Amino acid sequence: MKKTIIYTFALFLFSFQFVAAQSNVEAEKIISDLLTHVKTSAIKTNFKLAMTEKTHPQMQLSSGIFTIKGNKFVLEMDAMKVFFDGKTQWAYISQNNEVSITEPSEKELAETNPMAILAGFKSKSNIQFSKKVKSTQNYCLEMLPKTKNKDITKIEVQINKTNGNLFSIKLTNKNGSVSVLTLSNFQKGLKVGDNVFVFDKAKYKNVVENDLR
Repeated sequence: MKKTIIYTFALFLFSFQFVAAQSNVEAEKIISDLLTHVKTSAIKTNFKLAMTEKTHPQMQLSSGIFTIKGNKFVLEMDAMKVFFDGKTQWAYISQNNEVSITEPSEKELAETNPMAILAGFKSKSNIQFSKKVKSTQNYCLEMLPKTKNKDITKIEVQINKTNGNLFSIKLTNKNGSVSVLTLSNFQKGLKVGDNVFVFDKAKYKNVVENDLR
């Protein structure tokens, strides 16, 4: 009788682990499908970013428009416009008519490009369906870094079940800060030339250049 109970429990445990593994494979595929689509065609979306820090609980809000194609992007906000062509980044401040030129690291890119966040952490994280966050419209996923000393302790992603569009990304950092990026008016399958992601100095008369490369 005792052996039967142990066998039944072991069978249940194995079955549970198999289902969990299947769920994680499906969760990873949802992320992969999104990233694959961005690599093959451009997307454009409005965004809202809400940030809170442990030491400064007052929420910081910003908004703008993203255009993304593969690892290239343009970020448009009221006070700033950022161009990245896959290697070089130009950050233009309209108030000063000034542009800073850099070659950002993977970590720096992850702070500005939501797809870079997902792509950069995909292979470094365990991806699973969220047990706490539920939605009838979106897949709710969690990306938990395999290495615990990472600055980011958890990434929560919501992707629309019907059209596969990214809806939101929530980043929780080791220092207690939380960033929530919410997207709307998501357009995909756009045809955008690579020149869009390069700062055109001719369009900004008397612009001051700070080359920090």
